[in-house]
Amino acid sequence: MNEHVGSGAEPDQTSADSQRESDAQLRGVIDEYMSTFQPEPEDTAGVRERILQLVRDDLYRGPSTNLQTEQGHPFSISTASVRSIVRNAVDSVDGIRARSVDVEPAGDPEGSAATVSLTVAMRAGISFAPTAEAIRRSVSAEVLAELGIPAARIDINAEDVYVD
Repeated sequence: MNEHVGSGAEPDQTSADSQRESDAQLRGVIDEYMSTFQPEPEDTAGVRERILQLVRDDLYRGPSTNLQTEQGHPFSISTASVRSIVRNAVDSVDGIRARSVDVEPAGDPEGSAATVSLTVAMRAGISFAPTAEAIRRSVSAEVLAELGIPAARIDINAEDVYVD
C-alpha cells in the first residue's frame, strides 16, 4: 500500500520535505546550544553540517545495536543485520523456522555479550527439548563467529507448529 496516496505529494518530495523539516528542527537545537556557550566563530565552522550529517547517516542506517569487541572496543551494527545473523542460524536447524528475533547487549561491560530472545515455528513431530539445544548451539556459534561476542542467554519460545 502506498502511504502517500491522497497526499498530493510524490514520495520523493515528501521525503525531501520531511528531511528539510528535521534539518530545521536540528538547526534550532544546535543554535540554542551554541548560543549558551558562545564559541569562537572559527570553532563552529562546519559543526552544524557535520552534526546534521551524523544524524542523517544514523537515520539512514536504522536502529543499531551497540556492542564491544573482546578487547573492549565499542562498535555499532544495524539491528536488522544482527537479527538476520540469528535468523540464519535458527533456520539452519532442521524442522525449525525463525519468527521474531530480539538481541540485546549484555555482559560486563555492557555489550561484551548478547541476550537473544526468539520465537520459532516447529515442524509437527519434532521434540522440543533436543531441538532447543540444537538451536542454542547454532545461534551461539553464529553470534560468536559473526559478531565476536558470546550469547550469554538464548531464550526460545515455540509459538507455532507447521506440517510440510
